[in-house]
Amino acid sequence: MPLTPGTRLGPYEILAPLGAGGMGEVYRATDTKLGRDVALKVLPAGMAQDPERLARFRREAKSLAQLDHPNIVTIHSVEESDGVHFLTMQLVEGQPLDRLIPAGGLPVEQIVEIASALGDALAAAHEKGIVHRDLKPANVMVTNEGRVKVLDFGLAKDVRAANPGDATLTSASQTQVGVVMGTPAYMSPEQTSGRPLDHRTDIFSLGVVLYEMAAGRRPFEGTSSAELVSAILRDTPPPVTDVRPDLPSDLARIIRRCLEKDPRHRVQTARDVSNEFRDLARQTSQKLAPATATTPVSRAARTADSGAARADEGFWVAVLPFKYSGSNADLTALAEGLTEDIITGLSRFSYLRVIARSSTSRVANQAIDIRSAGKELGARYVMEGSLRQAGAKLRLAVQLVDAVSGTHLWAENYERTFSPDAVFELQDDLVPRIVSTVADMHGVLPRSMSEVVRSKASDQLSPYEAFLRSNDFLYRVTPEEHAAARTCMERAVQQAPGYADGWAMLSGLYAEEYGMEYNVQPDSVGRAPQAAQRAVDAAPLNALGHQALARALFFRKEFQAFRTAAELAIELNPMSATTLCAMGTLIAYVGGWEHGCALVERAMQLNPRHPGWYLFPLFHKAYRKGDYHGAVSVGLKFNIPGFFATHLFMAAAYAQLGERDAAGKELRDLLRVRPGIAVWAREGLRRYHDPELVEHYIDGLRKAGLGITSEQSSAPTKPAAQTEW
Repeated sequence: MPLTPGTRLGPYEILAPLGAGGMGEVYRATDTKLGRDVALKVLPAGMAQDPERLARFRREAKSLAQLDHPNIVTIHSVEESDGVHFLTMQLVEGQPLDRLIPAGGLPVEQIVEIASALGDALAAAHEKGIVHRDLKPANVMVTNEGRVKVLDFGLAKDVRAANPGDATLTSASQTQVGVVMGTPAYMSPEQTSGRPLDHRTDIFSLGVVLYEMAAGRRPFEGTSSAELVSAILRDTPPPVTDVRPDLPSDLARIIRRCLEKDPRHRVQTARDVSNEFRDLARQTSQKLAPATATTPVSRAARTADSGAARADEGFWVAVLPFKYSGSNADLTALAEGLTEDIITGLSRFSYLRVIARSSTSRVANQAIDIRSAGKELGARYVMEGSLRQAGAKLRLAVQLVDAVSGTHLWAENYERTFSPDAVFELQDDLVPRIVSTVADMHGVLPRSMSEVVRSKASDQLSPYEAFLRSNDFLYRVTPEEHAAARTCMERAVQQAPGYADGWAMLSGLYAEEYGMEYNVQPDSVGRAPQAAQRAVDAAPLNALGHQALARALFFRKEFQAFRTAAELAIELNPMSATTLCAMGTLIAYVGGWEHGCALVERAMQLNPRHPGWYLFPLFHKAYRKGDYHGAVSVGLKFNIPGFFATHLFMAAAYAQLGERDAAGKELRDLLRVRPGIAVWAREGLRRYHDPELVEHYIDGLRKAGLGITSEQSSAPTKPAAQTEW
């Protein structure tokens, strides 16, 4: 039964109803203790008797409490009075966005202002692992002071929750027409189809809201639910610039990218959307009011050269619009699509600072060289590409340049057969290879950046620079490099306790401290998962945190939890060759040899400039099967100077082949870099491998001449039986 004005719930006095939905009624109320008006969301009495629904209500409140952001309505408390369960929230005074949009659309300045705030709000939620799932103009309030507030995260789901179906419906739908033409009109294709959702469903909904703000009407319409769903799944709305030629082409491009049917082809993060609109704000007006309370844009900042500001912030990356000079409209579209998808792909890597497309498009038609373009944009690194066609053959040439020194860091030609009907397939083939080669932790960009900061004193490094410096460890796998990296990262997370990448890196170093016994300190196997969890908590959608957590759980032998973390890390950034290889390697070591090695081989295809440790699981796979020639063939490509494990594995393989001289040389090199290997070998190898494979290696080391004592149950020398993942 609805509560009437004057009803008391503890210290709260009901003033008036505000709305109702499937999981709660919302009222305006006065907090008599604090003397302020609040919004109360009350769980209906009948539903409060359902333990499952009550638990869902509390989980919703817990999720909402994480969202401390000026563009998201604030939750104050979760309470119960006389058997009535309710939560108290910030009362937002203003107008819902659906009442502010005129028939012809909003002014471009207002669109940009509201869009920036919405992007910020969604980014904050997504970074906490929360998806809204019901973003629409009715759930966006513009306060009397002009501030944007996103309401009704009642459909939000915590993507980290064990039950992905957890959700509560709180949006108000007061008429059947509102049900058909309201909420469904803003759903993504995957949501209308009942497919699994992630944060990209909100980006599609945001695209619908943006389209409506710009055009004054929704992009998808229908007279019934079936027609509406069909339009969302099938139709491509006309560009907003067809409806309003006065709008910037970049605005139309951003909206189009948000409305891609396939989530893979959308703008990938709300943070990217927000960044795009910040750049667009600088272009469209010098009179915009601050977009959000947390990101005020002063008049000086709007009129200043953004490139000069960026140059002081570190290693920014710009992708210039790829060039095609022919008349084939399909290739023109492909060049644009490649540019956008590469920018999106680079943005998946949390440690890269990528300049938005709206900024780089300004220099597209200027007759300036890459170094000048980099200076104008404030980019240390600049990528450019060009397309040429000869018959059915297409050649894509791409290069990456250090705009400060003018050095060509990387260049590659890709030749493919071109078919207009397979444009997306072509992009899906080329983009991951380009992105991973340059952006992967062991790609061209991080290597160049780490070399730049390597000359700085460790105590002078910023947390970001410390991360880049420490990333160099897996190219120089020595105790000295490990100690330097660990010191850098421990200092970095003290300076920036919320730095997710820093905690992930530190967790990996703690894991290597345990796995390799480098610079051992107490409880490294305990510190590694603790640091990884800090990374995950700071950025739930960051692949590096889940990768670090998976590695820590592997060493703790918590294999089911390891598997979950490993699969999530891969899902969050399938373009990261390091993630694919690191997780594939450990998957192989716990028995999934075929699946794990397939991931490793995919990683090597994505980033041909990978470090030698990518090859370890392929070596072990051959060795465990008794294919010692195959193992040696792989091992000759290791190329990790100073790393004891390469000599250990090669000594065992050569000895199994009866090549005594080669085995003896590897053993001498092994003893030089790891004199105590005879004591460490069995126990150390068991931290990574099953006992049968360990004893297989011990047998090879004995044959090479290393004195290792036998255990009571001596190991077989035959290959271990394979267990599938």
